[in-house]
Amino acid sequence: MIAEFKVRNFLSFKEEQILSFEASSDKNLQEYHCVEVNPDERILRVAMIYGANASGKSNLLLAIDFLREISLISKNRDEKTGFIPFRFDDTTIHEPGSFEISIYIKTIKYIYSVVLDADLIYEEKLVYYPGKQPATVFHREHNINENDYILKTGSTIKISPVELAVLKSNTLNNMTLLSGLSKTNIKFSVLQSVYDWFSKSLSEIIRPAHMLYRQTISNIVNNEPGFKQFVLESLENADFNIADIQVDSEGIQYNNGQTGYAGYDIVSDNTERYERKQVYFIHNASGKQTRLSINLQSSGTLQYIGLLGKLKSIIDNSSVLNVDELENSLHPDLVNYFINNFLYHSKKENAQSQFIFTTHNVGLLAEDFVRKDIVWFTEKKEDGSTHLFSLDDFDIRKNLSFLKAYQAGKFGAVPNLGII
Repeated sequence: MIAEFKVRNFLSFKEEQILSFEASSDKNLQEYHCVEVNPDERILRVAMIYGANASGKSNLLLAIDFLREISLISKNRDEKTGFIPFRFDDTTIHEPGSFEISIYIKTIKYIYSVVLDADLIYEEKLVYYPGKQPATVFHREHNINENDYILKTGSTIKISPVELAVLKSNTLNNMTLLSGLSKTNIKFSVLQSVYDWFSKSLSEIIRPAHMLYRQTISNIVNNEPGFKQFVLESLENADFNIADIQVDSEGIQYNNGQTGYAGYDIVSDNTERYERKQVYFIHNASGKQTRLSINLQSSGTLQYIGLLGKLKSIIDNSSVLNVDELENSLHPDLVNYFINNFLYHSKKENAQSQFIFTTHNVGLLAEDFVRKDIVWFTEKKEDGSTHLFSLDDFDIRKNLSFLKAYQAGKFGAVPNLGII
């Protein structure tokens, strides 16, 4: 689980901004919202982010996703890191950016940080808490004079000089040590745990144009345990009137290497023959069932099915889901229902799962599940940079409507519109 995320000088984040999942003293629905990772700390499951267009909401999710990518993907020697600094300032455009994430893997806390620019990693560090006191896993610093970096491990870390040399030789100046680990066969258990968290527990950002439903259909086709039942029950509860999802197979020959087209999942039998799978939805209407192909489903239906697939995965694997513009193609009531669905199943399965999303659906602020500490705002400052702040920063009377206060501009983070 993410406990805290920090970013500085990346995209619209000029100064350091902090997204915290540390729960406040609020007792409202804490059994759904909070996970007690240790006796001294409770971590929130949800962060919902509001703000005007171009205020930096999406950039926050992109910053988390960028850290995931550089932690996993190795680079060629002359390849760029993908880093983009804050460009509206003559100083920051030439400076490196910094990222830091504090996570819990079960009950163990890890703090991973990296400083980099488009060409190289200047500093990288991993600290963890095997007990109450922190212990350094490794610390890496770039030496400009030698165009190389110095790598040191903590006193409690057991790794041979030979293995450390192998890891260093597989990690170029433009790569993180985490991504370098993936190119070796050495056993570095603490570092491997963090790499696995980025790989398996932090999902890729879901953007509005993402055809999310294809992965859900693929999981159903591959008979992932409990997947189809979960999706169908969730669709029924959400009033979609879909009784079943069926897959027909047809053997076909390809000589030109093509593997299919939209609406189909292609599974290779061998180098010459493929199996084409067409997906149908069984709808209940007027007392009878009608079979319609996936191409005749609404964009909202497919989007919700895609989200249900992700919901099933993050609950089963106690992972983190990042969605940009959650309400894309969905009715506001359905968005509210999906969030409650996430909270209910996370509690039921006792999962260390988290859900981070941006939204313009201000109606959610009036819902019963909302706590102050899960609501965040982004606001564009005069210099074009993003200021990130929490609803929990405001002293609000208990009987005050969050929705009305936000619409009245008491929290900021709304567009300044001129007169038509």
